Amino acid sequence: MGPASNQSLRDDLELMEKHLEKLSTELSQCYEQIMLLYNLSTHMNLDQSCSTYLQLACDQLTQIVPVEGIAIFLEKKIEGGKRLVLSAGSGLLSIEPSTADILQMHLTAELTAGREALLDSQVDGPFKYAWSPRLRNILAVPVGPADRMAGFLVATNIQNKPDFDSTDVKLFHSVASQCAVFIENGRLFNDLKELFIGSLKALTNSIDAKDQYTRGHSERVALIARWTAEQMKEMSPISEEEIHHIYLAGLLHDIGKIGVAESVLRKQGKLTDEERAVILAHPRIGASILSEIPQMRPIVPGVLYHHERYDGQGYPEGLRGPDIPLSARIIALADAFDAMTSRRVYREAMSIRRALTEVEKGSGVQFDPAVVQAFLGSPVENLWKAIQDGFIETWDYSSFEEYGIKAVGALIR
Repeated sequence: MGPASNQSLRDDLELMEKHLEKLSTELSQCYEQIMLLYNLSTHMNLDQSCSTYLQLACDQLTQIVPVEGIAIFLEKKIEGGKRLVLSAGSGLLSIEPSTADILQMHLTAELTAGREALLDSQVDGPFKYAWSPRLRNILAVPVGPADRMAGFLVATNIQNKPDFDSTDVKLFHSVASQCAVFIENGRLFNDLKELFIGSLKALTNSIDAKDQYTRGHSERVALIARWTAEQMKEMSPISEEEIHHIYLAGLLHDIGKIGVAESVLRKQGKLTDEERAVILAHPRIGASILSEIPQMRPIVPGVLYHHERYDGQGYPEGLRGPDIPLSARIIALADAFDAMTSRRVYREAMSIRRALTEVEKGSGVQFDPAVVQAFLGSPVENLWKAIQDGFIETWDYSSFEEYGIKAVGALIR
């Protein structure tokens, strides 16, 4: 074999090596893209906030496509109108938030013309649209269908090559589609939670409305129980999910009274043995109703045992001390405190000072000492103000509905 043949062989081998290197790079890029989409799909947890998920999408995307700036803008209702709001992003984006509407207008024009994305640069000629002097190239894709765009994903000034290409467009579309699915799922889930908490509130109101003296009782018990459970986090391990369950159990603790006649609930004189038996049955009835709904089962113990006493003299089973579920021990105090501070058909309401004294007297007898300690050691005047203000809460949520929707998420997710 002559020198010419050897050189040809070396050239072929060099060309093959370049092809293999290119193929290896492309396979590596494909793997990274697949892993990106996989990570986004596995993080599609409805408990996760929208902003956290969108930021994850931006961060993951920039690891594959290095850009100077990236952002997701979403339409939000603000002061009766819709505005594009920066919802996630990183780096130096060569697009001002104030010009987001203009960018979306350009993107809409490109989509209407049959193009997949807004792709503009000065690599092969002048820009199609007017941009900031800092901008060299730009890629924007819609979040959601083009005809009902929820917003857009945009990146500027790609770093590792002259311009964005068709591969980048496809990847950005895939990520934007994942974001759109997450946003829509979140909206539907939130609608479901609002419907659920609205139904629960209507149900509890129908029970409380049977007696004008107990109107609002279920909501107040739920609020007091939640307050107490949150104070107990300081002294014993109790998760946020457990607090949600305690709150909802407090809201539904009297659901078993749904079948009790108003004449019995409003009776001023002494109850007959039969009437008393009906009243004493309401925890079991309530637990039986809720047990039929799989999502409600975590709150059943709080409903079933909320009339048990720490000394074992309660009902329906006469449980004693720590044998009583914690949720029921907390609701028992909340129920009693609201009953003492509310006017009833057979007596006037106690002052808050006297009610607190009665709670202290009941420690170790009617109530769990740890629950009493947590309740009395808290700034009860803040809780009392929230109750008097009609559940306009001041410590973290703006209303009964807002917290209720969050709590329901712990049941139906």
